[in-house]
Amino acid sequence: MQKIPLKELIKVSLYTGATAYGGPAMFAQIKKKFVTEKKWIDEKEFLDVLSFVQILPGATGILTMSCIGYKLRNVSGALVVSFFFILPTFFAITLLSYLYFNFRNLSLVKSLFTGLGAMVVALLINAVVTLGKTVFPKFSIRHYKGFLITALIFMFSFWLKINFVYLIIDAGILGFLSYYFTGEYEEVTESGKTVLPDFNQGLISNAIARLGNYSIFISVNLVILFVLVFFPELRELFLSFVKIGTLAFGGGFNSIPLIQNETINIHHWLTLSEFRDGIALGQITPGPVLITSTFIGYKVYGFIGAVTATIAIFTPSLILLFLLYNVHAKLTKLPAINVIMRGILAGFIGLLISTTIHFGIESLFDWKTWLIFSLSLIALLKFKTDPLWIIIGAVIISVFLF
Repeated sequence: MQKIPLKELIKVSLYTGATAYGGPAMFAQIKKKFVTEKKWIDEKEFLDVLSFVQILPGATGILTMSCIGYKLRNVSGALVVSFFFILPTFFAITLLSYLYFNFRNLSLVKSLFTGLGAMVVALLINAVVTLGKTVFPKFSIRHYKGFLITALIFMFSFWLKINFVYLIIDAGILGFLSYYFTGEYEEVTESGKTVLPDFNQGLISNAIARLGNYSIFISVNLVILFVLVFFPELRELFLSFVKIGTLAFGGGFNSIPLIQNETINIHHWLTLSEFRDGIALGQITPGPVLITSTFIGYKVYGFIGAVTATIAIFTPSLILLFLLYNVHAKLTKLPAINVIMRGILAGFIGLLISTTIHFGIESLFDWKTWLIFSLSLIALLKFKTDPLWIIIGAVIISVFLF
């Protein structure tokens, strides 16, 4: 593997972070820069990275970038790539957060966010459909177990208001009980035998041998520890987003119910309409949906809060990347991991449906909002329009209607 200069990694990461719009389109942009243009990794390595990040919580886009950085320059490469990939989006959402919280009472701004709120409901329905196609490739009775998990998690979330942490655990347990004992998982090896990962070889030995490579990461965590000890007002914010980042399997829109529960239902840091507007602002900027954490952090503690929440939500996935990278090929083949993840993803569909209904009740209240919602949904589902163009369209229609 060629050793890429950090200067080149920074340049490419900044460019990719500033132009990576549109969910799945983000992976095409990453592939174009790292595989096609720079040829720093090949097609097989890129697909290997994509398979690995699926078992990790957090934003799959930034995890893909971090994993590529890890392959190219170990821990320092992962940290550099992650930091500069998210930097353009962080500054963009921080600026938009400042403008929103200071000027949102202006009539024009109210009109824009009324239309964008209706558009967000369409984005959520599109996310439900997209995730549904991933978890249930065909709408068939053979997937009835997954449908039942989705329905149960939805009911427990929407009507019983059960804590999302328990719901995710329940979804994983239901996945294990539903699929493991009937052998409904992918074959783990060509011989059909399960290969357990050698955690000692993959973790302990490599950690000791490469301790020097982790010096930057250790330093960053010492700074975080200092902040948490001496600035208790930031501790709750940090720990809340660490919890979200740890449980956000599937990334992107799948994490929205988790963020909503933690920031609205538990801590009451913002209203549902503010949260909806934060998602809309996150869609205007490039980068992952989890950047909504920056918006919430800014609302709670200003710029320092934005920095704290952003670091917190991405930290768990980076730690797991470093711990599991050397054994991920074996981990992804473990039947237990396979069926638990299957259950969790089915559960996330239920959580996402619950959140979508709540947003719909809040956002769709007259014919104007229903019109923007309907046009956005048709553009997404029928014509597969890039969300960026849908956002621009929603803004233009809102100016004329409201």
